[in-house]
Amino acid sequence: MRIAFLLSKHSIWKELSLGIKDRDRDKEVVAYELGDSEGLKSYVAITRFFSDEAEGFDLVHNCLGARALMFSRFVSTPVLTTIEKNPSEEESMLYRSLGGYYVVISEDLTVKGLDCTVIKPGQADMVGSYIRLYERIVSANAREDHRPWGYYEVLSDDKNDHKVKRITVWPRKRLSLQLHKRRREHWVIVTGMARVTLDRDTLDLGPSQSVDIPIGTAHRIENIGNIPLVFIEVQLGDYFGEDDIIRLEDDYGRV
Repeated sequence: MRIAFLLSKHSIWKELSLGIKDRDRDKEVVAYELGDSEGLKSYVAITRFFSDEAEGFDLVHNCLGARALMFSRFVSTPVLTTIEKNPSEEESMLYRSLGGYYVVISEDLTVKGLDCTVIKPGQADMVGSYIRLYERIVSANAREDHRPWGYYEVLSDDKNDHKVKRITVWPRKRLSLQLHKRRREHWVIVTGMARVTLDRDTLDLGPSQSVDIPIGTAHRIENIGNIPLVFIEVQLGDYFGEDDIIRLEDDYGRV
């Protein structure tokens, strides 16, 4: 679980973000205070979040209303928006046109044309209710390219001699220890810090550094930093199917 809360300074949702952390330390919840004003500074901060960081989460909880939701179309991460008071007609129109998921703090607060979940601040088992909502949203938006350690994007797969992926690994996560019989790989680190295992050897790599993985070599990559690790993987060979992955060890019980 990786949730980003977009909060104002005195948001009522701070308590929820802390409660999720307290219930399960494996759940990573990051609170971003992006300002109480609607001035340029706040919009710049929101823009930077959606352009640089939003893809690193599996849910963005927007507590800043319509102004932040307007940026949601630029990312694939699902966005849950809190509505704390009756919106204006213009805001209601934006909510309906932008879509996404909505949570309100009272049964009396309704927005025509929206399916809203009610979660009241301070209600019994508020964290449990929220986690169930989170699981429903993430399940509805599950994608083949998402994995327990992060996700990947295929950049090129229309040639018969190579395939290129852009891979993101969450902090303190790692891929399985694996090998391939029909392809070799070349990794280039874009951002973050990586620890790479090659058979019995390990090496740490930073941005712009690279490593080659020969056919048949046991290999693994781990994010040892505090920000998402991004690297480019170039596969070279005559076959690039997922069934050429031979897992030797895996943190998630996959075979």
